[in-house]
Amino acid sequence: MKIFRACIWVAFICTTPLMSEAQEAKSFAYTQPMEGVYEQYWTAQELAVQDAYAGHPHRLYVEGQGKLGEFYGVLNLDCTTPQFSTWLAQSDYLSSDAVPAEVINGLRAIWCEG
Repeated sequence: MKIFRACIWVAFICTTPLMSEAQEAKSFAYTQPMEGVYEQYWTAQELAVQDAYAGHPHRLYVEGQGKLGEFYGVLNLDCTTPQFSTWLAQSDYLSSDAVPAEVINGLRAIWCEG
């Protein structure tokens, strides 16, 4: 019985860092240069930190502020099939068309490849 408890304890200690690492929140930031001294700032974070599994999209909150105006949106980022990524919600002032390719590529690099 003592050996069984020791094995369980060792297994728990060895897997705890892996579990905490899987739950770590990721974030993204990008500064889009504009004409002159102006810039547009883009940030993103996952709405609910969860373990991703094959075929499961990441739900990201994307925000933009600066010269172009304010943008707020929720992106369902599909890593398996990028064309299935969809905007679930977005602000009225700026549409998702204003989100530059650098932002989408950065999101994919962090959540799909990272």
